[in-house]
Amino acid sequence: MIWVKVGYLGPRGTFSEEASLRYFAGKDVEWKMYPSIVDVLDAVQEQEIDCGVVPIENSIEGSVNTTMDGLAQDPDLFIEAELVLPIEQNLLVNEGTVLSDIKEIWSHPQALAQCRNFIRSLGVRVKTWDSTATAALELAECKRQDIGAIGNAWAAKNFGLHILQSNLQDMSENHTRFVVVRRGETALSRADKSMLLITLNEERAGALVHVLNIFAALELNLTRIESRPTRKKLGTYQFFIDVEAGVQEEDLQKAVSIIGTFGHQVRVLGSYMKDKKI
Repeated sequence: MIWVKVGYLGPRGTFSEEASLRYFAGKDVEWKMYPSIVDVLDAVQEQEIDCGVVPIENSIEGSVNTTMDGLAQDPDLFIEAELVLPIEQNLLVNEGTVLSDIKEIWSHPQALAQCRNFIRSLGVRVKTWDSTATAALELAECKRQDIGAIGNAWAAKNFGLHILQSNLQDMSENHTRFVVVRRGETALSRADKSMLLITLNEERAGALVHVLNIFAALELNLTRIESRPTRKKLGTYQFFIDVEAGVQEEDLQKAVSIIGTFGHQVRVLGSYMKDKKI
């Protein structure tokens, strides 16, 4: 009997797959792979799957805007958990390739950005793909020796590639935060972190500071604030805020209520247990 249907960014060998397998280890799962993050979120919304695992933030490159915009645009999506995965980027090649042979590097834009210094040192071209695993798979299938792919050891093992160099990322402490997304709000009796989406009712000096002062007055610790365009008008933004409190906590409920009385829109995007790896 299938316990849950879970979707993630494919093909096999992605960091998303690794995160999914870690989070759902020991559970009865039917897995589904999708070609893009948008497809994963759409599958959750359309109830093709029960939940999806998608990256939302990297310690080097920052937020994954595709995920953030998808959560903002679909009011039915809700984050029920987070998982922080250590990321080690490797140079994957076909057998017989040496470093001097490589004229081009393939990978996902986030992975390429995490390894800027290494790529710059080689002085080679880059080509972007929908995932690190897709780049690795294409390299394995074309068997070219003038191309390298940046990805994880999981992809190298799956596609028969060799790791020519390890730990390519610019910073040794490289982690990606993944979120588990469901359709419809899931109330957790135990949660110590929440993500909010706040849209100000007007663009005026001090409006955001006023909102932040409400959290400060209630001694609610904010661990992340990020703006994204509302896509309605140039120069208008909405704000993603991570707060160290569950939605069941009285102070957070009070903060949401007070912000709402001033006409600002507040949406709880998720409430869950903080991954202790952070």
